[in-house]
Amino acid sequence: MRTRRWPLWVVALIGMGLPVARAGAECLRREPGWLWNYEGTLGTAGRARMTLVIDGERVSGVYALAGSATDVILTGRLTAGRMLVLEGRDATGRRTVRLTGTFPTRDPSGRLGESPLTCDVIAGTWESLGTPTRVAVLFALQDGTAGSLTHRYAALGVTDDAIINHTALRCWVALRDGDRRTMADLVAYPLTVVVGGRRIRLRTRAQFLARYEAIVTPRLRAAVLASVPRHLFVRDQGAMLGAGDIWIGATGRLVAINP
Repeated sequence: MRTRRWPLWVVALIGMGLPVARAGAECLRREPGWLWNYEGTLGTAGRARMTLVIDGERVSGVYALAGSATDVILTGRLTAGRMLVLEGRDATGRRTVRLTGTFPTRDPSGRLGESPLTCDVIAGTWESLGTPTRVAVLFALQDGTAGSLTHRYAALGVTDDAIINHTALRCWVALRDGDRRTMADLVAYPLTVVVGGRRIRLRTRAQFLARYEAIVTPRLRAAVLASVPRHLFVRDQGAMLGAGDIWIGATGRLVAINP
């Protein structure tokens, strides 16, 4: 299974029946069943993936840092279609962080050029409550999918989201650490891959390990490590790790790898 490497913020707007936001409009949404997935960097804490559900002025969400198995639950409000305030709580319900930002009409990073924006970018300040820590943040919309914050992988037929999130994190850590044996253990065999323009069907763990360097290329490794292995985009055939580089099936095994 392979996906085009388009700008990921349009991944699920095509085929799911939702329109791309009207250029220059405010970020006005009433979509309690739709998950908007953003990625950005939280200062020295590192890269994070944040999912928001926008239902009028009410906004709820969750975020996790790359390499972490822990989520921060978010609640907040959107005013005037652009001003956003989110607060995060830990497992005990204690408020721990706050994001104060906007949906700008232009991308401050310049990545999206001069295109007029709606919900595509979040720019603001992230602060750790009770500490002097305040950092500028910039999140960009990556993709979107139908679902809920507690059950995002329903389209894949998964009843427990932890199955997918656990595999995604194990895969990400294995690639980071060069752990080829764990990667081989995660694959659903037989696996068909395209190597050097040829389709190869791998039926065993030993066959995967024998061709490991040709499958787990430096490009694939870098692409996956640049992503956050949690709260993934999902379709009925799999959950996507990286920009379509690896797909995870309903059993929590890797069903496609695209070198």
